[in-house]
Amino acid sequence: MVGLIRNWLEQAKLSSEISNKPSWLQAKRQDALLQMQTLDPPGRRLETWRYTDAHRLRMELNEFQSTNHCEQQKITDADESIVIVVDETGYMGLGDCPDWLELQSVADMEAKDWHDCDFDQETVVNLANLLLFQTGGLISIKAIDQPVHIQLVYAFDEPNAWQYVRNQFNVAAQVNVSITELHQSGRINTVNIFNLSDGVELNRKQDICLSSSEQFISFNQFEVSEGVSVSSMNHHIGGSLQHHNHTVNFNAKGSKYTSGSINKTFDNNQITDIVNVNHHYAGNQSDVTHRSIAKDQSQIYNNAKALVAVGADQSEIEQDLKNILLSPDAKIFSKPELEVYADEVIAAHGSTIGALDDAALFYLQSRGVDIEQARDIMIESFEQEALIG
Repeated sequence: MVGLIRNWLEQAKLSSEISNKPSWLQAKRQDALLQMQTLDPPGRRLETWRYTDAHRLRMELNEFQSTNHCEQQKITDADESIVIVVDETGYMGLGDCPDWLELQSVADMEAKDWHDCDFDQETVVNLANLLLFQTGGLISIKAIDQPVHIQLVYAFDEPNAWQYVRNQFNVAAQVNVSITELHQSGRINTVNIFNLSDGVELNRKQDICLSSSEQFISFNQFEVSEGVSVSSMNHHIGGSLQHHNHTVNFNAKGSKYTSGSINKTFDNNQITDIVNVNHHYAGNQSDVTHRSIAKDQSQIYNNAKALVAVGADQSEIEQDLKNILLSPDAKIFSKPELEVYADEVIAAHGSTIGALDDAALFYLQSRGVDIEQARDIMIESFEQEALIG
């Protein structure tokens, strides 16, 4: 694994030599480079990578047997939603932006607009994004009195080359916005920052459906102000490796974060889905629901953690992680966590791992439903429990 981090460092040094990015960003990259040199590559000794084969990060994708369990993802017509395509050159696919939307490349950003993230040993792959990203930028959504819709489509030509993308969304107060991420092509490491002003209503969807030879890593940070409602719906299906980390910071009172995830693996896929919610202030709610299904020799790791700080009373927390194994060689690891330092808190968490109910399958068969269709009906019903928005 040492080779992987050495390659990252070598790429970062080369990137810094030829980069035309502003001096303030060069300084941030240099700080990240110094930090990276003190860290180890991802591996099973790390909590966030314990159930994921990080060795796959350095393999050529043609080394994996490729199968596809995904339907063709649909991109909504432009008159219904703004479609932003992210490729090697940056943001593409837009003509004139509407008045409420502004796109800036990183080269055009000012230092005051940049939002720092705290990366450490556990999030070393996301720190690599800061060192190496060459595309993305600032997406500003200005005040508007009607709901708006954005689709962010990742489309890169070279299947084996890692593409590093950083998107920062700044959303004005009281805006109602839907943001959907779609994977079209590419091997991607992305960091998404959502800066949400007072009263924002965000409906965010992450739809990552991959063939068995594709990979996707994401770090998603939500900075939540007062009176904000966040609905985050995630579909993670297939892929040689998917690794998703969601961090939520309540920075004022009276907000709610609701997250639903459907994770499905086949063949030898591996998916990690981690949610960390930091209740720094009183009177906020978080509700995390995962439904995961693993088949063949695949595996899934679910983790939901809520931290309630001193003084963050009247926090309400619910974590519901349920998992189904469809074959004897599949594996699911599931862990809800609560770390509470306040007294007046309502908190509940739970996790189950099992198989499809034989009695329910028999009942459906007794009503004339064949076994495969009966399984599909039960799985679809199971997934419905995680749907939000």
